[in-house]
Amino acid sequence: MGASLVFVGRIVLGTGFVLAACCTTPVLRSLFLEPDPDVARIHWALRVLLALVAPLTGWLLFAAGQRLVLRGKQHRTPVVESFEHLRGQRYVLYLRPFALDGRMSEPPPEAPGRGWSSPFEMPGHTAEDFLLRQFSSLGDVVAVGQPGERLPPLGARRGYLPLDGWQRPVSALLQGAHIVLMSVAPGPGTEWEFTEALRTVAPERLVLMVACDAGEYDTFRREVAGLYDARRRREGGSTWAPFPDLPACPWPSGGKRQYVPPVRAFVVFDRDWRPTLLPFAVSVPWMRHAWTVRRLIRAEMRPLWDWIGELPERGPGELVSFPPSAAPAPAPVPRQPLLGSVHVHRQSPPRKRRR
Repeated sequence: MGASLVFVGRIVLGTGFVLAACCTTPVLRSLFLEPDPDVARIHWALRVLLALVAPLTGWLLFAAGQRLVLRGKQHRTPVVESFEHLRGQRYVLYLRPFALDGRMSEPPPEAPGRGWSSPFEMPGHTAEDFLLRQFSSLGDVVAVGQPGERLPPLGARRGYLPLDGWQRPVSALLQGAHIVLMSVAPGPGTEWEFTEALRTVAPERLVLMVACDAGEYDTFRREVAGLYDARRRREGGSTWAPFPDLPACPWPSGGKRQYVPPVRAFVVFDRDWRPTLLPFAVSVPWMRHAWTVRRLIRAEMRPLWDWIGELPERGPGELVSFPPSAAPAPAPVPRQPLLGSVHVHRQSPPRKRRR
């Protein structure tokens, strides 16, 4: 199914691009510049409408082809067979609220300057897929999947857990990760994961991603402080660091040349849990080529790479075993209550599971 969808999608995509890019000039010539007598008798308004049919049809086919290709890649995305296989490997843990999956499964937003934009600026990527590719050199990636999802989104590779008792496996994943990427937003699951990260993860290994609006981010900051204080009083022990004062996030002004990706900012921490906010907005020139936006995004992420790029490997004493409840459930089935977790950059190519 996946291979067929990718094959058909690429044919439709190519047909649409050829129709939109190559047929527009001949149609304009035959309708307006050099019309024959029969065409010249057609009312000019109808000729304008006919001239729009070819490019509009082409771009609709191009968009449909992109959707088919992305859907086919979802069918071909392998899942994590067992979290225990992550022990001793270098991986990146990606955590986010389930409500964000729909938004991050869409293609990245277009950069400003439509007159100079190219359909190949973000070819074949979703927002999550493109974002996580920037971290692929750091290791494999693991994230918690949405319960009941029929197909895993592109980006991080999902491995699935029973709905009950997911906290212990996620805590083990947090403790063994080389880097923890956490997209913050209000919600009991994400708030618990953040407080658990404060308790079990070295500060330099935690990276927060702000991909929600200002109101949601302020609500998260307020609610997670209360949850952290409640857990510290209830559970006790000496592993609770002082709660960091999460910084307010400056929201981009949305200027004419500003490209605002789904992730608005990153928050990193030093050894004493002092946060540093790294805004993430890109100024795009009006004249650009197909690689300009990707190059500018990578350049904008350079401060983050300078911060986390030289982190040491995990020592043998830091490796943890996954509890028995972390055994993976079967592959996603509609309406089956599951939780998942993800891998990105593979050290050895896994066997592909075809749906």
